[in-house]
Amino acid sequence: MDDQRLGLTEFRERIKISRESSPHHWEASRKFMVPETLQATLPALIQHIQEASLDPTLQERLINALQQLSNPTGRKDGNQVLKDLTGFPPSKAVRALMVWGVLNVNEERESSEVYSGMRWEKILRDASNPYDVLRQTRTPSLLDIGAGDLSFEQELVDHYVPYLRTQRTPLTLHAFDRLMPGSRVGGVYHKNLERERYLQSFSTEELRFKFWGGMGLETFSKSKGKLSRYTVSTCHAPANPTFAYEPSRVAPEIIHAHLQSSRGNYRKSRYAGEPILEVSHRGQTLTFPDWKFDILGPLALLKFMAQRSCVGILSAIDDGVFWEILSQLLADDRFRPRNEVFTNTVLPAIFGNVYVELTSMAVGDRKDLSSLADLRDPMPFEVAKNEDTQKPSRFRYVEIRRGSRLEGVPSSFTARQFSQMNEESTPWWIIMVTD
Repeated sequence: MDDQRLGLTEFRERIKISRESSPHHWEASRKFMVPETLQATLPALIQHIQEASLDPTLQERLINALQQLSNPTGRKDGNQVLKDLTGFPPSKAVRALMVWGVLNVNEERESSEVYSGMRWEKILRDASNPYDVLRQTRTPSLLDIGAGDLSFEQELVDHYVPYLRTQRTPLTLHAFDRLMPGSRVGGVYHKNLERERYLQSFSTEELRFKFWGGMGLETFSKSKGKLSRYTVSTCHAPANPTFAYEPSRVAPEIIHAHLQSSRGNYRKSRYAGEPILEVSHRGQTLTFPDWKFDILGPLALLKFMAQRSCVGILSAIDDGVFWEILSQLLADDRFRPRNEVFTNTVLPAIFGNVYVELTSMAVGDRKDLSSLADLRDPMPFEVAKNEDTQKPSRFRYVEIRRGSRLEGVPSSFTARQFSQMNEESTPWWIIMVTD
């Protein structure tokens, strides 16, 4: 058991991560430096330290140092010990310990009450607006993957903050996008500065907004200020071809050949010193970010959403991405033929009755996917050595909807463009509850 106890180095890292991942709690921790509040809260912090899995010597020194905060004659010695143990100056050391041992613990306790897959499933089955789950928790939070111009963020805030304000409940809204700020490619999909300023204008008592540019799925785990888990994660118009081919199912050379035949020849180049991708399409040379044709596959996206949120919402999904994601959500291996690219000519045979039922859906219709075929359980999410093996590995509920926009539901810039895209069929929604 002692092998699993945190030593000084691990403890310092844990405190640092706790502080950086909870900026709202770090801000709130200032109130604990008021003497009356500090003395009232210290017993809860000391109790947490007593119950925590810490090296016995470290545990004893922390408790003694905190107890000396109540003793004017010993306070100076206690402050020095806290500085030595946490690596922070005394006042920041106390605040960091409060974030780790009181505020985060309370939030996790609240979260455990509401992060029930069964509860979320019931709410979503009854809800026309899937984002209404944000009204059902005392700590609502949303992470938007590939945020683009932030039009969804503004619409979401305008929709929910007035309600949450009456409940005195702040909304945590985080968003990231692969486009590097200042890039000359990406056009209208870059963040809109006016919207960003608007979102930053709210007080932290109402909205805790943060945007990361130049950030992808693979690098988000290293970002400072992220939450360990969100109420909702969402991705609007998941990128094609990034998520339109599953690399564990289709070999790289087949993906490359299909991209060339369907999109045109492409090559890496540079524009004004910036790496770009040039694609020859219908007699034109189109310019994209250099990662445009990098293939991650739907499993990477599904794993990210399952392990970082209770509810995952994918909207404005085009056909190419939709069927590849669906093949990974369903249990039967026949939905995942090896090295066969999904095209309109092969989809009916591969998906059979599932294809018939889903393609017959009208705009606004919704279906429980498990009523058509068994869901995959568990999902084949590989767990790295440094990851928590207890992270969610299945979806207990998956709902399919049809349409680019749903009435009364915040939507993205891309969703609004589908009506002008003559080559695109009606897009899809996939709404998932993790377990």
